[in-house]
Formats: sequence, C-alpha cells, structure tokens
Amino acid sequence: MKNRLMTAVAVTVMFAVSACASDDSAKSMKKEMQAPTMMTGKELAKAFAKGSIVCKVTLADGTKVEDYYYKDISATSGNMDRNIGADTKSGNWKIAGPAFYIKVGKGKKVRGTWMNLAKTGKKSYDAYSVAVGKVMSMKC
Repeated sequence: MKNRLMTAVAVTVMFAVSACASDDSAKSMKKEMQAPTMMTGKELAKAFAKGSIVCKVTLADGTKVEDYYYKDISATSGNMDRNIGADTKSGNWKIAGPAFYIKVGKGKKVRGTWMNLAKTGKKSYDAYSVAVGKVMSMKC
C-alpha cells in the first residue's frame, strides 16, 4: 500500500512540474511568435538621415558582413559596398516609404531584395522580407 501511495504522489508531482514547464515554454513561444513592429517610412528615413553609414550585419545564415551605405544618388538612395571577409561586393540601396531595398552584386541574374525593418535597439534593426522572413540583423 505504501508503494502505491508513493507512486501516486510521484506521478502527481511529475504532472504538476510538467504543467508548469509547458506553461513557461508556451509563454516564451507566444512571445517569439509575435510579429515585430515594422518601422514607418519616417522612422526609416530618420535612421538613414546622417550621411553615409556603416552597419555590421549578420545574415540569416549566420554570415557576418559589413555594409557601407553611401548617399551619393539622393537623400534616400545610393551605392553600397558589402565586405565579406576579404571580398568586397558593390551594389545599391534605396528607401521607398517604409520599404528598404538592397541589391548586392552586378549582372542580370542578381536580384535585389525589398525588406521592412524592425527596430531592435539603439541603432540596431532586423530586416524582414515577405518571401523569406528574417533576412538579416543590422547594427549601425
């Protein structure tokens, strides 16, 4: 009888602990699943308002690069360079309303990416594409 009582208590404790753990993981999962708040066109233009800027970028695949955005075409567009290790690729960028566009590389097969930025901290952003999801994280 004592063994059955101990087993019943152990099972009850196990269920209680697993319920608490699943409740915590459900809360954290819900927080992760919330859509980020995207920046407006005004906020995006303000973030890129100061001359040419340099951003340390982590791409979605984990590659760390450094982007140089030059304001040499207009206040919201220009050329860019992306340093990947010792390799440098040229491209261009522009802002159109709340959308941010970059195209890295030259040629007919190179396609640009339209993204929306979500502010994650002081001068740091996550870039999201409709087709891909999170494209990169930027610290400028």
